[in-house]
Amino acid sequence: MKHINIEQFSNGELTQQINRELEAVARNIADPNTDAKATRKITVSIVMKPNEKRDFITTSITTKSTLAPTLGAVTALCVGKDLKTGDVDVAEVGNQIPGQMSIQDVEASRAEMDEVDGKTVNLETGEIVETDGKVVDLRAAREA
Repeated sequence: MKHINIEQFSNGELTQQINRELEAVARNIADPNTDAKATRKITVSIVMKPNEKRDFITTSITTKSTLAPTLGAVTALCVGKDLKTGDVDVAEVGNQIPGQMSIQDVEASRAEMDEVDGKTVNLETGEIVETDGKVVDLRAAREA
């Protein structure tokens, strides 16, 4: 039998397929979202099907790579229900307690303020915001 040059087999298609799978494996290995120690594999399949006279062979070449799966991620979700509308709300719990205001929330609410008739007004609620620094005694207000 005459030696077959694998580099030129099927007009170089075998080499191209192997190189394409090698590149996919290399990208998978370099991906920080995959397990570094996981085994990757490239399978080359050359299927030969002869005709009835056995003088002609149809050959198909396929390559397949087995890559490491991406690492999973874990998060926590908080589920709540709006009692007025019945809508269910799901939100991801980050690094703060659900419902707790963050500094960004406070700064955002300050940005929604405007000056009306010389008084600071919260545009979202229509509430007049006291900025004189005095403490409001709610017990005295309740007794009045």
